[in-house]
Amino acid sequence: MSSSIWQDEFKHCGGQWSPFQSEEEWDLAHFLMKNVGQTKIDEFLKLSLVHVHQSGVSFSSMHTFLKYIDSLQTGPAWTCEMIDVMGDIATEDGNMRWEQLELWHRDPHAYADSKGTNHIYDEMWTADWWWDVQGKLPEGTMVAPIILSSDKTSLSVFSGDKKAWPMYLTIGNISKDLECFQKKMHLLVGYCLFHHAMSLLLRPLLDAGRNGKAMICADGCLCQVHLILAAYVADFPEQCLVACNKERNHKEYAWCSMADTLKTLRCKHRNGRSRKFDDKGLCTVYEPFWKDLPFTNIFACITPDILHQLHKGVFHDHLLHWCISIVGEKEIDAHFQAMGQFPGLRHFMKGISTVSQWTGTEHKEMQRIFVGLLSGAVDDHVLVVVHSLLDFIYFAQCQEPQDFSNHKHVLIDLQVHEDFNIPKIHSLQHYVSSIRALGSADGYNTEYPEQLHINYAKDVYRASNKCDYVEQMTLWLQWQEAIHHKSVYLAWRQLKTLLGTDSMDGITTNVRKSNSTRYALNTKPPNSFSLLPLVNAMSCSLLNLITSTYITVSTSPLLPVLSQGMTRHRVQATHMIAACSCKLEIPAHFDTMFVLENGHQHTEALVLNSVRVAQIQVIFKLPDYLGDHPHPLVYVEWFTALHCKDPVSSLYVVNCSMRHHCPNVLIISTDHIVWLCHLQARCAKHISADWSLYSMLELATHFYVNSYIDLDTFIAFE
Repeated sequence: MSSSIWQDEFKHCGGQWSPFQSEEEWDLAHFLMKNVGQTKIDEFLKLSLVHVHQSGVSFSSMHTFLKYIDSLQTGPAWTCEMIDVMGDIATEDGNMRWEQLELWHRDPHAYADSKGTNHIYDEMWTADWWWDVQGKLPEGTMVAPIILSSDKTSLSVFSGDKKAWPMYLTIGNISKDLECFQKKMHLLVGYCLFHHAMSLLLRPLLDAGRNGKAMICADGCLCQVHLILAAYVADFPEQCLVACNKERNHKEYAWCSMADTLKTLRCKHRNGRSRKFDDKGLCTVYEPFWKDLPFTNIFACITPDILHQLHKGVFHDHLLHWCISIVGEKEIDAHFQAMGQFPGLRHFMKGISTVSQWTGTEHKEMQRIFVGLLSGAVDDHVLVVVHSLLDFIYFAQCQEPQDFSNHKHVLIDLQVHEDFNIPKIHSLQHYVSSIRALGSADGYNTEYPEQLHINYAKDVYRASNKCDYVEQMTLWLQWQEAIHHKSVYLAWRQLKTLLGTDSMDGITTNVRKSNSTRYALNTKPPNSFSLLPLVNAMSCSLLNLITSTYITVSTSPLLPVLSQGMTRHRVQATHMIAACSCKLEIPAHFDTMFVLENGHQHTEALVLNSVRVAQIQVIFKLPDYLGDHPHPLVYVEWFTALHCKDPVSSLYVVNCSMRHHCPNVLIISTDHIVWLCHLQARCAKHISADWSLYSMLELATHFYVNSYIDLDTFIAFE
């Protein structure tokens, strides 16, 4: 795209900001298109203030402004195809009612552009499906796996019935979206209409998958590329829709044969009845959109759904409710209320029984602390079940999940659940095979299309005037795309200028980031506190310390495979602020960290025997007359080394380190900070009423090092 914009620039001699007159005018246009609706843009451009400046702006109305936007480079145009739907309700003249539906689409061609005993499945090209299909193609060609995602969504807010059914398409080569029928017919007609619309959308893939298309690859070489449907990301109702299964049917369809299913559908269509059709729980969709797609097994394309199957289904709908029935709602709430602090961690101040609306965010926040929270509150064999399922959920987001089936009998023995004939529990057994075929499941999470709905459906609908909104939405998306391409091109031009390169060759935007620790001190001084322990630790009297309440530290990821670049942490050491006037007391807050011990150096991955947990008490910087110190210093209290591991929860156990009956303290440089650490108090079944969010670290004696706090820490501790 940058290449074509570059060529247009020379062709029309308009400069890099063309068709806009200057960088300032481009910035204004970029802001208006990204943040302001059409009506408000027109009102803004009519303000006299906009044209008061010496040069003004070259567009004076919405009409001329959109002409500029239309002249920018964009992707392929949107095409509308009309679908006539005949109903089963007769009108007064005896004819059947019918309705015309709009199918807006773009040509997908425009977007197609080692071996060992311990196989790591991550990106799609590391999985088995890719190599199996590549082996079936002619020599010299390559595969471009198509990944589809669809989910019906509502556009109206609070009232209205405006809906859209966005279809999102991407390729696996990129590193990690009726009132003319009686109500009894709505579901069946919806199935057939969906498959008909999908067959029209995917029609270009028939020839492109079978014969391939000549395309220029990222390395600049011309290659014959075969575009093949490889994965379909959807929630359970959408999966049933794609597989031609009834939603209420819980029959196994994950490993169905496409040929056998099509044969059953043809038999039903021809004879009007089929026992096999009824046994499989199929719907009367006789022309599925996937029946002619080359190299495609639609049942193998349906991917795991981490959001609905694991976070919402297995964890919230089942595991959480099982544990509440064992521990009790009141006690579970007390454990959540006493949970220790951690930057970015949601604290359930009133417990979880008062939460009325759950989203994937709340589910994941509870998972981060659930194992440590239940340690001591439930029997060991119950904790093993919880630990196994949480391990499964975490491993499913990276590589191969663990097995829960060896421990589920515990819940049956406790009469928590009679059996495990539960679809979402049953789906767990297919995760390993799916990951081996298509790569790690985090690349197919339905959270992505949920977010895309906001950017490409809901927000776009709100930018329209609500009349003929679909056509306006497609045009608005095209304008946004034009602005995006221009922004990318200008960034590319700036990089070219910085590198002093006149040609387009040899330019890369991949700048390797330093692995060093960076920091930013808060300029606001802390409230008064005793410097005596700090002075004793330094063995000198310092009266002019430059102290701080927090420091922002940028550190390398624990596992570069999972995280890219530097991660910013706000490390806080805030002493108690007494109540004053109408302001309440603000409790003290001291963060805990993984810190390098003396003699150890930073490595690419976290090495447990090289780090130790410490709680930061004071953050300060020495005066200049005491010498050059490139990093701020922190005064810390140590916890014991990471040697003791709880055999049931698999969490490390630490306690406060003491020396001569006093806390073991040290002053260290901030460049020794490796990563944030979350500690959970080891408690009994009934938690003490004195324990709270702020007092837990002071009152407890033993702590679990919470490895579930984030995915990086979880993998580093395995």
